[in-house]
Amino acid sequence: MKKQSQPVNYGYTAMGYGRCDYEGFYGITENMKYYGFHCHDFYEFYIHKQGARYFGIDNEVYLLKPNELIVVPPFHMHGLITEEPLIYYERAFLYATGDTLKLLGLQQIDLIGLLTENARNQRFLFSLSPEQAQTCAALMQAVQKNSEHTSPWDRFSDYSRILPFLQTVLEVIQTSTHVQPGVSVQPVMQQILIYINEHFTEPLTLADLSRRFGVSMSSLSHDFFRYIHHSVYDYILYRRVMYARQMMFDDESISDICYKCGFQNYSSFLRAFRKVTGISPSAFRKKLAPKL
Repeated sequence: MKKQSQPVNYGYTAMGYGRCDYEGFYGITENMKYYGFHCHDFYEFYIHKQGARYFGIDNEVYLLKPNELIVVPPFHMHGLITEEPLIYYERAFLYATGDTLKLLGLQQIDLIGLLTENARNQRFLFSLSPEQAQTCAALMQAVQKNSEHTSPWDRFSDYSRILPFLQTVLEVIQTSTHVQPGVSVQPVMQQILIYINEHFTEPLTLADLSRRFGVSMSSLSHDFFRYIHHSVYDYILYRRVMYARQMMFDDESISDICYKCGFQNYSSFLRAFRKVTGISPSAFRKKLAPKL
C-alpha cells in the first residue's frame, strides 16, 4: 500500500479530536510559539483574553485588547502577528462549519448571511464585556471537556452550550456600531503582504517583490518570515493551494482550478497540493462529493 504523504505545517488548521462539524476550546499557554497565518473551510469565533497583541485578517492588522471577539469566516487569511513567543496566552474559540451554523439557526436565523455581510463590511472585531467573555470561555471549556463523547445526548449537551455562545455573538454584532480601524505594525511588510494577497495567482518571485518595493531580497526574506512566520515562497504556495480548496466546493474541473490558482502545469499543482494538505486534489474532491 502506498504511504500517504504527510502535510507540511504551513499553518493549515483543522479541527481537533477528529471532528468535522464543530470544536470548542479554552486554554492558557504559558509559553507558546505561534505558527503564522492560515485559513480553513469553517467559521472561527475567537475570544482573546490576554497574552497577544496584534491579529491580522486578510489585509488588515488589529490591535488586540482583553475580551475581544474576532469572527473569521471560511477562507479568510488570519493569525496573530508576533515575533516573540506568547507568554501566558489565554484564549477561547468555537470552530463551526456552515452546516453546523445552519442547523443551529433552527431555520429561523440566517447566521451565515449575517456573518457574510459583516465580513463584506470589514466587521470582524467586536468588544465583549468581561462577564460576556468569561461566560463564553466557560461554555467552550465545557464543550472541550465533552469532545471525546459523541452520543446523541453528548451532541445535544454541546448544542445547549453553543447556542448561548452564539446568542452572545449575535447580540454583540447587532449592538456594535463601531468598526475598529486597522493599525500599521510593519508598513513595508504589510504592503508586501497585501500585494501578494491581491496577486498570488500571478507569477510572483522574491526578486520581483524586491524590485517592486525597493527592499533587498535578503531583508525581504528575513523580515517577511518574522512578520507572518512563512517564507515568501511558502506563503504564495499556501495561498494558491487554499484558493484551490475553496474553488473545489463548486463543480469546476480540477484542471481549470489548477491554472486559475496560478500554477503553470498540473504536476506542479499536484505536488503543491499534496505538500500542503497531505492528499491529492482528486482525493480531496471525492471527500467533498456528498456536499456538492
